[in-house]
Amino acid sequence: MFKLIKQLIGLAIIAGLIFLALSLWKGGKPFRWFGEKSEIAGEVIKKKSEEIGEKADKIKKKTNNVQDTTKKVADGVRKAGEKVKEVTGIVNKD
Repeated sequence: MFKLIKQLIGLAIIAGLIFLALSLWKGGKPFRWFGEKSEIAGEVIKKKSEEIGEKADKIKKKTNNVQDTTKKVADGVRKAGEKVKEVTGIVNKD
């Protein structure tokens, strides 16, 4: 636990030194660049997540359609089996 705290404090000190060095060396330019790139990446991620969400909805709709069709076919087969049993006179022992 103390090792983790020590590492976090060390990381915070290093991050602070890097921030100070970049600020003195280049001013706010690298931070603005990072902010712009993060914003662009955020837009791309949002757009792609919308596309993926739409595809997932289509897959779910297709799956539901397949399930409905499977249920209809199973009911049809069950009814046909019962008809065959009625016609042949086989009694169900259930």
